[in-house]
Amino acid sequence: MSRHPMHEANRRGWDAASAGWQAEIDARVDWRSIPDNIHLALDDVEMKYLGDVSGRSVCVLGSGDNLVAFALAGAGARVTSVDISQTQLNIAAERAGELGLEIRFLQADVTDLGCLESPDDPGGPGGPSGPPDVGFDIVYTGGHVAVWVSDLKRYYGEGIRILRPGGLFMVNEYHPFRRLWKHDSVPLKQAFHYFDHGPFTYDRSEELPDGTEPLPSYEFHWTVSDMTRALLEGGCELVALEEYGDGNQDWEGGTPLEKMPANLLLVGRKKTAES
Repeated sequence: MSRHPMHEANRRGWDAASAGWQAEIDARVDWRSIPDNIHLALDDVEMKYLGDVSGRSVCVLGSGDNLVAFALAGAGARVTSVDISQTQLNIAAERAGELGLEIRFLQADVTDLGCLESPDDPGGPGGPSGPPDVGFDIVYTGGHVAVWVSDLKRYYGEGIRILRPGGLFMVNEYHPFRRLWKHDSVPLKQAFHYFDHGPFTYDRSEELPDGTEPLPSYEFHWTVSDMTRALLEGGCELVALEEYGDGNQDWEGGTPLEKMPANLLLVGRKKTAES
């Protein structure tokens, strides 16, 4: 359970809106096909660094639609899926059962993973502060997660903490430069200052068919340097920084963003005692 008031508001928003949001995802991606076609959820650029995940322990932070969790589990990884919204996890757990995938689902705020136990110990959660070194081989996060998180350094720091030394920390985010622009505007009109982190407040009740009560949500805009610095200060060496993809996404409407990078990929390796 989140203790940060803005995160808690965002959790309520996702619990309320997740069914409609999931329906939009389902219209674009056949989730039932993902275990047999990992490329429906993971790009070749990501696979270049992930490599063969069979038998490896992977934690997906901010798992959302869980398409990445399904893909990794289908490829033979031992997957733990973490999200702040129990509603989203319930949808994913039902689907994982239908697909015959063994995935461990955990409701938690990505800035506090103290309840997460070792990937090799599916028993009860750790103590109040959690285990000092949980020991995952890979932590994967991204896909519009950072925008909901008020403390990027704590978020990445927790993700890196639960890695084994030498483990891989992968962040694939919506490129920060794309957040600057007003949607459905031709020509482009700037809506945000690149260096303004927010929070930016909006009412999410308008996404619901019967939304009569206000449902405030909070967004935070992080820069490329914010993300890179948080990864480095969290205890990783930078393996790769990639910018790729230039097409428009459905939810961007008619905003002419097709010549701008769509994704920012950061890959870090947790430092060992020798590094």
